[in-house]
Amino acid sequence: MRVVHMTDVHFFVPPTIRGAMSKRALGLANLYVAGRVRYFDASDVVRQAVADALDFRPDLFVMTGDLSAMSTDDEFKAAREAFAPLLESVPSVVIPGNHDRYTRGAVRESRMERYFSRWMEGGTWDPDAGAWVGGDGGYPTRFRIGGVDVIATDPCRAHLRSSGRYADGAIAQAEELVRGSRDAGQQVVYLMHYPPLWGDGTPYNRPGHCLTDVDDVLASFDRAPPDLVLHGHKHECWRTDRGPTVVLNCGTTSARSPLEDRAAGYFVIELKEHKVQEVRRRVIKEGVSFWEDHPSTFGT
Repeated sequence: MRVVHMTDVHFFVPPTIRGAMSKRALGLANLYVAGRVRYFDASDVVRQAVADALDFRPDLFVMTGDLSAMSTDDEFKAAREAFAPLLESVPSVVIPGNHDRYTRGAVRESRMERYFSRWMEGGTWDPDAGAWVGGDGGYPTRFRIGGVDVIATDPCRAHLRSSGRYADGAIAQAEELVRGSRDAGQQVVYLMHYPPLWGDGTPYNRPGHCLTDVDDVLASFDRAPPDLVLHGHKHECWRTDRGPTVVLNCGTTSARSPLEDRAAGYFVIELKEHKVQEVRRRVIKEGVSFWEDHPSTFGT
């Protein structure tokens, strides 16, 4: 199975004055004063990435959150339109990032779900219907396609800091889903927005930016290891192996940066016989088009 993984595109549409009178005021200051508004170019780069990815004829597309910058309707609408060629032609799974749960209003109004619920609620892929069927919504949840199960999770919440935490019992529930999938002979792909590990293999515990219960997540992985964990949040790409589990950070799929590990990129992952057979990274070069990164960086 060929999987395309993208993340952290941060579509940005400036909010109204009224819409900026909240946590978004801090976000706007960060975007404009710190210059991050010039760092992302989602409207152009994402369309290039989507067109490039379609050439690989993926069997599955996964997006690990932060489609938006401030969780506004206009941002989700823009993201939905940009990803439409993949979403409408490839079995797809989308999970939220902390920016997609940016405000309590966004969570209360299920704003992201208005645009992406078809790819968030779990279920089994029905090729005749071209849709996931039988999903019950809520997180964690399972998507099944052929011999692969995708366990989707959501520890993101609306508060002033960029940290996350799973709801009570959610880590154990996800672990049981992993166990059940493994017992059924399925290959298991685990989706989360936050990094469980730094690139050097140590727990990702950066204050204010991490999962506050990351140690519990890692203990769960040790008890019931997924075959592959995909995440984003930290805008650098890396691969970390923890025992039998391959952990991949896609970084961001919309940034323009002279640093290759921080520039817009995405992964093309080959799964076969319960193994991650190959990981390739496509990265934007000279701000023009996507090219193959150094395969040895991510390996087999």
